[in-house]
This record gives sequence, structure tokens and C-alpha cells, in this order.
Amino acid sequence: MFFLLLSHTAVLLRVTAQHNLTPFGTAKQSSTYRSGIPQNAINPPVSNAFSLDICTHTDIGSIKPAWWMFQFSFGIAYITDITIYYRVNFAHRMDGFKLYVTNSSTIPPDGYLCYEDPNPGLPNTTITIPCYQIGQYIIYYDTTGDDLSQNGPLVELCYVAINGCQKGFWGSNCEKVCSKYCIERNCYPGNGSCVWGCNTENCLNDICSILTGVCTAGCKERRTGDHCNEYNIASDGLVSQYPSGNQPASFANDGNKRSCSKIKGTNVTFQVDLKKESIVTGVYITFGENTTKVGSHTLYTSNTSNFLKNGTILYDDQIVPTRVNFSAVFRYLTYVMYVSPVHGYFSELEVCEIGILGCPPTYYGPVCNKSCPRNCHGPCDLETGNCIFGCLNGWTGDNCKQACNDGFYGNNCLQKCSPFCLHQPCDHGTGKCLDGCIRGLQGFNCTQVSVHTAESDNEVTTRIGMFSGGVLLGILITVVVCLVIRKKRQLRKKQTNGNTIKKKQSHDQQHYDDVRMENVSTYQDLRRDIGSSEYDQINTSYVNH
Repeated sequence: MFFLLLSHTAVLLRVTAQHNLTPFGTAKQSSTYRSGIPQNAINPPVSNAFSLDICTHTDIGSIKPAWWMFQFSFGIAYITDITIYYRVNFAHRMDGFKLYVTNSSTIPPDGYLCYEDPNPGLPNTTITIPCYQIGQYIIYYDTTGDDLSQNGPLVELCYVAINGCQKGFWGSNCEKVCSKYCIERNCYPGNGSCVWGCNTENCLNDICSILTGVCTAGCKERRTGDHCNEYNIASDGLVSQYPSGNQPASFANDGNKRSCSKIKGTNVTFQVDLKKESIVTGVYITFGENTTKVGSHTLYTSNTSNFLKNGTILYDDQIVPTRVNFSAVFRYLTYVMYVSPVHGYFSELEVCEIGILGCPPTYYGPVCNKSCPRNCHGPCDLETGNCIFGCLNGWTGDNCKQACNDGFYGNNCLQKCSPFCLHQPCDHGTGKCLDGCIRGLQGFNCTQVSVHTAESDNEVTTRIGMFSGGVLLGILITVVVCLVIRKKRQLRKKQTNGNTIKKKQSHDQQHYDDVRMENVSTYQDLRRDIGSSEYDQINTSYVNH
């Protein structure tokens, strides 16, 4: 028992090493005799020894075709070969059988016929059949039957090993992934080469290697990489070389790996101008076979053509760079090769194709087929499309789709709108007053005194002044007239009063005169009576006193 288990384990290890796929599926058959179920053919032991418990067995005497079918649980597989262990000493019962690889469970099978037992002679009970086909079902099919016993067609399979790999994988244990540039990602389990050829969609002249899927001749417009699956922003760039060579620099970005720019010298320079600052993630360079391998090889990035003054070194080594990965933002990429001149030795540079991985500043995505948000400030992230360099004035958020709140504008919406707006908020980007300014101010943010309004105000002020002056003059004239009238009235009154007084005074004077005359007369009469002598005496007495 221990020996049997050990032998079974050894066989399973050997089968596993041959990519046996029967553990990854189920089996069924046209009919079942006693315990000869279809699963017996995919379970150990691996031998021709027969019993109903370890081999399959269909009904005896059936006039219908007999068949056994296996279906992969994971879908489609690439089948390299199938080994059948039939019931020992019963080869006559498998005479004339057929083996199919199909994508359906249709009976009779309508897929690929891997093998049909020929006549004359009997097949071996242990037989390995090469197939090299893709399918989901393996069908053992027999219509001939047992000619010796005339029991009709029978199926008595003791073990079946189906070798290959699940579609899309290859290797000794199917651990490697087929190139996605193989058509439908189907490749041979043994070497990974494309079963149906490679995808030439972006390959120059539709040429690719069936073994690797690599576009051997080059890439179509704006594509780069081994499989031409990446966007090449160098395609639209301006290329230059120093010193000038016998082949133009433009050969290096025409997509054709077989046309190369060629220059010689102790210090040679090749430069690509992307025209605008762009996000770049790597560089492919295909060199011609005559390129000098020794010497110093340096890659510079810069935003001006003067890379020595303003450049940043991306790569500096003694080995020719064919692929350099990095992440940078720049406009100019410069490749410099320097070889110390010894005995008149010059370096030779052949650049057959240069691929710069990235996108134009307003695009992103695997092949730059998506537009960046329109409010991004500068290029957006190549994978997510987020505005990694911020937003244009008036917008916020990762995708710069959120406008500033009312009352704010500018970079990151940090500036406040002018308090001299009318009914509308200011422009989110510039701060311009959308509905105009309050009276007397002008400018995009209403901070300047309006010339027209000032002139208008001066005119109004003048008119108001003239009106006010006129009113004041009228009032003054009215006052003067009133005063004159009043004065005249007062003069009239005064004259009237004067006449009255004058009349009274005249009356009084007359009265006074009358009285005075009377008094004088009386006085005179008195004086006559007294006499002058008496008067003189009184007067003298007073003086002496």
C-alpha cells in the first residue's frame, strides 16, 4: 500500500510538471455501467489496470455512439498534448476512436479533430496525442464499437492527462503571462510565442515578432515602446544634433527604427524640444549598431535649450541608456555622449528612434486620449487627470470644477471681491465687477474714479452751483427789493411822521410864539411898571451879594 501511494505521488508530480489540467475541470460521458463513472478517468491511479472503481465504463450493447467529455472550469486552455490510458489488453474496443478539442459540448463534436485512429491495426492502449489547439472541451468519441463481441461502442478510460496551460499563461508551471500583444493573448505554453500572431495595430508596416509581439520595424505615428503601446510626445517635437551629421536629426523621431540620425565627434549632442513643458515618465532610445559603447552617456532635462546652465541630470553612466524611467516636468531633453580623444578617436552616435513617454499638456490617460479638466493650471496628472499644479484663478478642487463662492475670486479663491459692485458678484477669475460699479467708480474691480462720472458730476455740480447761485441771487434780490420797499415805506412813514411833527412843531412854535409874545408883552408891561431904576437896584444887589 505504501509503495502504491509513493508511486502515485511520483506520477502526480511528473504530470504536474507537464501542465496536467485535469484537476481543473469536470467529466461526463454518454452512459455509465455500474460504478464506471466518468470522473474515474481524471482521478488516480495513473495506469491501464482496469476495475470499475478506477476506470470509466459506458453501457454494454448501446447502439449509440459512446463518448467521454472533459470541460475546463476556468474556460479556454491551450492544449499541447493528451495522454490516454485505456483498459489494458482491450485495444480492440478503442479501434477507430476520435479525439476532439472544441469550444462547445455538441455531440457529434464539431470542433478540431486532433486525432482519428487509422485502419488497419489497433491502437496502443497508452497513447500520447499532440494537439496544439485552443478549446474548452476535450471529447473522446467512438462510433465503431467492439467488433469482436458486437457489444457496440464502449468507452473504458482508466486515466486521461490533458497537458497545456490556461489561456493567457505559459511556462513550466503555467506561471508566466502571455504578452498582451499576442492576438487574444494566446501563446504557446512552451515558449510564450503568439499562437495566432501578434497585434500589429500600432506597429510600423504591421510588422511584429511572433515570438515576443515586439514591433520590430518601429511604431506608427505618436507611438513608442517595444509594442508601440505608449504615447510618444517626441513625435511632434523638434530634434537637433551637434555636430551636424551625414543623416538628418529628424530620422530619430520618424517612428522608423531602420532610419537613424548619425553624428561623429569627441562630444556629440542630441536634443529634443517638446515645444511646451510636459510631464514625462520615461525615455526609450533605439541606437544603431555603430554607436560607440564606451565613454560618458548623460541625459539632461531643462526648460531652456541651455541645458548646461539650467539643466538637471537624469542619467549619467558609462553604459548606453536604452530605457530610463523617471518622473519630471520639462521642455528640452538632451543626450550627450563624450569620449576622450585618444589617437584621433571619435565617438559615433546613431539614434534610430527616441521615444519620450508622456502626454501633451492638456491630455492624460494610457494613450493620452482623455482631456485634462479645462481649468487646470498646467498639465494634469497622467493617470488620474487631477490638476496637480493647481487651478486657474477662480476655481478649486482636485479637478478644478468648483467655482469660487460668491464674494471671492482669484488664486485658490482667497481674494475678496470689491465692495463697490452692484447686484452681481465679481468674476471668479479676475475679480471684475460683472454688473458695473457704483456711481463715481470704474475699472475691473471698481477701484478707480470714473472720468465720465467725474465730468458728469462736475457738470451737475456746476449746474447745481449755478442753480444755487441763481436761487441765492434771487433771494438776495428779493431781500434787497423787500428792503428797498421797506425802506421806502419807512421813509414814507417817516416823512408822514415828519410832516405831522413839523406841523405839530409849527403849531407848537406858533403857540410858543404866541405865548412868548404874550409873555414878552406882559414882561414888557411889567418892566414898564417896575421901572428901570428898580431893576438896576435889584441887579446890583445880586451882584454884590
